[in-house]
Amino acid sequence: MKVRWFVLACVVLLFSSVPCLALETRFATGLHTTWWQNDNDDTGLQMTMPIQAGITMGAFTAQLLNALVYTAVEPDAGDKATLTHVLDTKLDCSYTVSQALPFDLLLGCGFNLPTGYTKFKSDDMALLALPPDLLPISVYGEGFNVNPYLAASKEWDRIVAGIGLGYLWRGEYDYSETILDYDAGEVLTMSASVGYDFTPALTGRLFGEYATYGKDTVDGEDYYQDGDLHLLGGGLVYTQTAWKLSGSLHAIIRSKAEFYSSTATPIDDKKNLGDEWETLVNYCYFLNSRTTLTAGIDYLFIAENDYAPETGLYNGERRKATISGGMERAFTDKIKGTLRLDLFTMQDDKNWYHPAEDYRYSGLSLLAGLSAHF
Repeated sequence: MKVRWFVLACVVLLFSSVPCLALETRFATGLHTTWWQNDNDDTGLQMTMPIQAGITMGAFTAQLLNALVYTAVEPDAGDKATLTHVLDTKLDCSYTVSQALPFDLLLGCGFNLPTGYTKFKSDDMALLALPPDLLPISVYGEGFNVNPYLAASKEWDRIVAGIGLGYLWRGEYDYSETILDYDAGEVLTMSASVGYDFTPALTGRLFGEYATYGKDTVDGEDYYQDGDLHLLGGGLVYTQTAWKLSGSLHAIIRSKAEFYSSTATPIDDKKNLGDEWETLVNYCYFLNSRTTLTAGIDYLFIAENDYAPETGLYNGERRKATISGGMERAFTDKIKGTLRLDLFTMQDDKNWYHPAEDYRYSGLSLLAGLSAHF
C-alpha cells in the first residue's frame, strides 16, 4: 500500500510542476459502446469512457490512462449481472536517447495502480466468464504491477530494425471472494521487428515476440503456470496520394500450461489456450486535408485447447469476423475527432462457460473519440 501511494504522490508532483516548462500536452476521451446477443438469447452491453493525459518534454514522455466502465450481462436464464467502476490507472514514463548513441534507445517503466475492481462477488462472476473477444474490456482490476522495458532501433537507407526487452512484476490481490492473495506471477518478453521500403509507396515488415511466464500462486501455494508464447507476423502498407491500403497476418503459438492446485486438476501439462491466427485489412481514403474515411476487415481464428470436455477446462474453436467503417476529422490543428462502427459475428464452440452447446454471437461496437494536443 505504501508503494502505491508513493507512486501516486510522484504522479501528482510530476503533473503539478510541468506548467512552467516548455512541453507538449495531450488529452483524449470518448465513448465506446459494445452490444452483443447470442442464439441462446443472452445479451451483453459495455460502455467505456476512457481518459488519457500525457506530456512530452524533450526526450521525456509520461502518460496516464484510465476509464470508467459499465458492463451488463443478462442471461436468458439467470440473474442480470452489472458493474460500474473505474479501471486500474496506468502510468507510463519513458526517455529516449538518440544523440549519444549510433542507434535510438528507449528506456521506460510502466505502472499498474490498483484503482479498479477486484474481489468479485458470486453475483459478479458472470462478467469474468465471458469470452474476452466479445468485449473491449475483460479485466477490471489487478494488483500493483511494475513493468520496466527498453527498446533499441536503427535505420539504414531502406531498412529499419528494432528489438525490445520487458519485464513485468505483478503484485498480489484478491481475485474473488474465494480466491484470495492471488499472485499472477512475472512475465518476461522479448520482441523484434524489421521493416523494408520496397518502393516509395510500398513498405513491408516482419515482427515477432516471445513471452515466458512465472507461476501463479494463491495464498502462497503454486496454482498455475501458463505456457510460453510465440508470436510471428508480417504486414504490407501501400500508400498513394489519395488513399492507403494496409494488411497484416500474425500467429500466436502457445506452449503447454501446468495446473498445480488439486482444486482444479492434478498436475498436468496441456495447452490451456489454443493457438490463434488473425488477419486484418484496412483502407484509408483521404477525402481532404482534414478528413479521412476508413474501412476494415478482421478475421480471428483460435484453435481448441488440449483438454477433454469432461475435465471442465475444455475450450473449443472460436472464429470471429469483423467489418468496420469510420471517419477521422481534424477540427483544428490541435483537436481531432474519430467515429467508427464495427459489426461482428463470432462462432464459439463448446467450452467451460457453455459446455452443453456451441454459441453464435453477433453484435456491434460504436466508438466516438476526441483528442487534443497543446
